[in-house]
Amino acid sequence: MLKPITIQKETPLPPNASTSPHGLSQLEQTHFDIAVVGAGINGASAAQHLCAAGYKVLVVDQGDFANGATSRSSRLLHCGLRHLASGSNIWRTLLRPRHLAMSMKTVRDDMLARDEIVRTIPIRVKPINFCLPIYSDDQYTPWQLDAAFAALRMTSPTGEPLKYRRCRPGQTDQVPISPWLRDPEKLRSIAVFQEYLFDWPERIALDALFDARRMGACVRNYTRVVEIRQAQKDARWHITLQSTEQGALHTPESATVTADFVLNLAGAWVDDVTARTGSNTAPRCAGMKGIHIAVQLPEEFADWGVFTYNSIGEPLYCLPFRGIHYVGLTRTPFQGDAASVSATDQEIEWMVSETNRCLPKLSLEPSDVLFTWAGVNPLTRDPLDPMGSREIKIHDLAVDGLPNMLALTGGPIMTHRRVARKITREIQKRLVPSGDRRDLQYCSAQTIFDYDAACDGNQMPKDYSSEIARCARNEMPANLADLLMRRLGLGWEPDQGLGQARKIAETAAPHLGWTNSRIEDELIAYQAQLDRFRRKQGAD
Repeated sequence: MLKPITIQKETPLPPNASTSPHGLSQLEQTHFDIAVVGAGINGASAAQHLCAAGYKVLVVDQGDFANGATSRSSRLLHCGLRHLASGSNIWRTLLRPRHLAMSMKTVRDDMLARDEIVRTIPIRVKPINFCLPIYSDDQYTPWQLDAAFAALRMTSPTGEPLKYRRCRPGQTDQVPISPWLRDPEKLRSIAVFQEYLFDWPERIALDALFDARRMGACVRNYTRVVEIRQAQKDARWHITLQSTEQGALHTPESATVTADFVLNLAGAWVDDVTARTGSNTAPRCAGMKGIHIAVQLPEEFADWGVFTYNSIGEPLYCLPFRGIHYVGLTRTPFQGDAASVSATDQEIEWMVSETNRCLPKLSLEPSDVLFTWAGVNPLTRDPLDPMGSREIKIHDLAVDGLPNMLALTGGPIMTHRRVARKITREIQKRLVPSGDRRDLQYCSAQTIFDYDAACDGNQMPKDYSSEIARCARNEMPANLADLLMRRLGLGWEPDQGLGQARKIAETAAPHLGWTNSRIEDELIAYQAQLDRFRRKQGAD
């Protein structure tokens, strides 16, 4: 069944706001205080906070908004436990005080971010019961997990409760999924706590981005940065842009704009964007590929997630989401085009095997996988660690001869506001805003509409049709996938939105200028995109 969606109030747009991916040439020689390259969660949040500070902002993305790592994560609002219980030996961690100090700082940042997001946009998150089985042959003992949760609570003593408890042998019947766990003879305890999932992070990015547009930002998807340069005796950045939307009716357009400051928040493409300055800078990003598999689990798993460790000692998550569960993730160094990444047969088979190792009674087969997804996590490059560092780092590229340009690596979804505020403070030291301060709005949600009753009907409810029309008119979708995946979130339903795809395409068509032929093309293209990026084993 489809879940309720958020109905948003349609607000008037500022005069310079674009609701179409076309008309790029109209921006020729327009000057901005700040150009933000990359409209994932960090780019969107930075644009929102910078607009609130009074800056004139341009945001561009080579694809659709929030279609990179933002849309391909584990969707988990971490409490920070993974930084204290990463799978490595506890004594090794204690013997590395610098690493421990950095981990504690990251834990505190995660806890504070968790508190703020749950408090300010509760409609965008969902609480789940999370259990962590503790085995006799694990790296961690029960008392060490108790200490870890005490440390977590100390970092934010008045924040959102963790509701931590530990079920000892004889109490495991309090955890309905305990019979499914491996090696019951080795099971010493089960740690249980409350965690949250984002539902869905793309929408959070869109909310921030369109709030920036409300405050005057110019936002553009399907717009690629071709070149970034500084002219002689001109401190401004000259940025050449080109539209990237495909289609016979869409002739590529280009424009050159100027900006006093450039923010390279392109995620996995951050080094590619920096290279467009012509500077031979050292790479900052370590791309790490991860995959997830979506499966249907027994009813005992409803609203329950599992945090455990795979056969190589790395975290494995099994998370409930809209009536199904997804399991992840892998960690593989990745080089190449992050936009084309998908799960391989070998990766799918490995993840199924690891799931069966942790939950052997499931006896999953690759054919049980409903769909998969893959993404590239833009971690911070670390010469001492080929797997990259989770350090959130803002790079000042002035050291490479690129003044007034910052780049970001390692920025996860949950800390996007903290990163945005830090970037804003850094820019305020160097650049005076050209406009007045404004009040930002973290969520423009007005009401919740329950679409469950309409799943099997032939008529689409009027309120839902209105929301589709609003998204089509006002949120710049270029195709059906943009609508289903990121504007409406139906691509994350068990059927990936296919059951309602035609109705939605027909409802959006008048607002997007689609003919009947275009509707058919969009339906075919959406299915092709699922086949390519949400592939099952042996589906090629």
